[in-house]
Amino acid sequence: MNTPQPPHVDLIQGPPMQIDGPTGRPRWRRWKIFFAVLLISTAIGLAIVYGRSPVYRATASVLTVKPKAVDRRSEEADIEHVAIQGRLLLGEDLLGRLSQRLEETGDADIAGLEQLRGTLSVVPVPETNLLELRAEGAIPEQLQRTVNNWAESYEGFRAEEIEAATGRTSAEIEDRQAQLQIKISEARAELAEFRQAHDIVSLERDENRSLATLKGLNNSLNKAHENLVQARARLLAVDAAIAKGETVIPSEQKTDIARMKLDVERARAQVADLKQKYTQRYIDRDPALKALPGMLIEMERELARALRLGQETVHDEAKQNLATAQAAVETLEQQLVAHQQQVQTFTERFKEFEALEENLAGLELLSSENQARLAQIQVQNLKKFPPIQVVEWARVPDRPIYPDYERDLMLALATALGLALFVTWLVEYLGERSRPTATPPYMGVRIYQGERPEALVSTQTGEQRALAQETVDRPAPPAQLPNLPRELATTEVEALIAASDPLAGGYAALLLSGVSPYELPLLHAACFDKAGQLVEVPGASRREIVVEDDTWQRLLPVLDELSDSRMAMPLMELDQRLTDIAYKAHLADPGTVNALSLWHSYVVYLVRQGIDASSLTRRVGAITSDLHGALMNFSPAGGNRALSSIEFTHPALRS
Repeated sequence: MNTPQPPHVDLIQGPPMQIDGPTGRPRWRRWKIFFAVLLISTAIGLAIVYGRSPVYRATASVLTVKPKAVDRRSEEADIEHVAIQGRLLLGEDLLGRLSQRLEETGDADIAGLEQLRGTLSVVPVPETNLLELRAEGAIPEQLQRTVNNWAESYEGFRAEEIEAATGRTSAEIEDRQAQLQIKISEARAELAEFRQAHDIVSLERDENRSLATLKGLNNSLNKAHENLVQARARLLAVDAAIAKGETVIPSEQKTDIARMKLDVERARAQVADLKQKYTQRYIDRDPALKALPGMLIEMERELARALRLGQETVHDEAKQNLATAQAAVETLEQQLVAHQQQVQTFTERFKEFEALEENLAGLELLSSENQARLAQIQVQNLKKFPPIQVVEWARVPDRPIYPDYERDLMLALATALGLALFVTWLVEYLGERSRPTATPPYMGVRIYQGERPEALVSTQTGEQRALAQETVDRPAPPAQLPNLPRELATTEVEALIAASDPLAGGYAALLLSGVSPYELPLLHAACFDKAGQLVEVPGASRREIVVEDDTWQRLLPVLDELSDSRMAMPLMELDQRLTDIAYKAHLADPGTVNALSLWHSYVVYLVRQGIDASSLTRRVGAITSDLHGALMNFSPAGGNRALSSIEFTHPALRS
């Protein structure tokens, strides 16, 4: 069975191509068309803008109040009242008065009702009681006189209306006050009878006996629950400490236990020191020395007995406290249940009492307000309070509201300019013809499966085939260098890796080890040998790259993300992430930082050391002849160096 061949990857560089582009027309023709259209459209725009007659507007602001509430000033916006007054201002009665005043002042040409309706308008100011009186026309002085006469007519009309309403308001208040006094007397009698019948001793709900008892029971029950929680937590803590083998003793025994532990430790130290200095035979001969181990054992038994006794004491105390707390909670709950029915009955009666009390308070408040309003109306002279207030009288308008000559002039000029540009472009577009234009040379990659096609092989020069076979000698530099990717300085590469996340840093380490961007998509999990710390690069330039320990550690995030068939991160995403990291690291021209620039920087790093062509291709893969010739311009003046003197690990990967 045939084993599938891995894909081949070749770097290619093409010559400049020729594309078609528009030929230029004489510059004078463009300007001729542009200025001709601009002048014509500008003249038309000016005629339209300044050919319209101006319209002026005179305005006055009037504050209105409700006529039926003559003793108060409006504090909040009354939308309904403002709307009514707006209709009133344009009604026949008020416009008839205005017409008479205008005839008296010599403005009879606009004194007709239909003329006034076409000239005047009322606009309410949102969220206020203000009305804006407007008059629009061609004569500014006449508009001012009309609006001011309109406001004065409205003042007189409202004054008459309020004077008539004053008598009606007083009578209504007096009649309502008499009815309120009867209701107040009935409410007081009902409240007193209810309090006596149901033994309500205080107006404050919390001061009554049943509620005070209930409050005390609730407070006691809450405290008992807190004690129960604390007792249960104490017992659980003691059980947990005992289970862990911790020392649990009463506070009063801590000093004795500590002293016993100290004595045991001293005895242990004496026995250990004795065994180091003397033999067991010598110890057995001396009765005093022979008794020390027995004394130590007895002291340890006494210590264990004391600890056990203390542990039992603490545990028993915790259990007793828990039982006491549970008994207290049960007792209080029983008392609370027994008292709930009584409290419920009292609560219902007290709600009825509060309702009666609130009703009486409301009636008394209405009575006091009516008395105050009646006294105010009877004492004050309502003529001192104007029914309306002219906040701002009309002035002679100095600028028309329509049209806006300055704005329309700018729009006309902008339209003329845009039309001139469009017509010039349209004429050029319709008359354009193509001509050849050169594009810059390109660099790319050729990927194909299986054996290299003959058509592709035939396009390679002998020098390119020699490079692919790793037997090429260094060629002479070309006359014109091809476009090369950006070479990053060592400090820039270090800053880029320092700002990278582990995954992006791992792919950067692969690029800085000789794996080209076009070979990254060919990598999979089987390409990495953890034991030998080498990377097997598949494709046309199949090779093995051995890396050092520091570099291998950087590759571990990549190994964790790789699957059995492909790399985890697409090449386009890797390029974008490297560019973003370059911005984050504040590198110059970050848009040029990508996977290809990192790989190129590594290739140039090897060439600057004096590596020969065959060793270079064994590390970074096959390179086209023109690109290789351009790279040889970075070689040192002394020529190639021995392979043993070439440092294959990039300095940025050692930091």
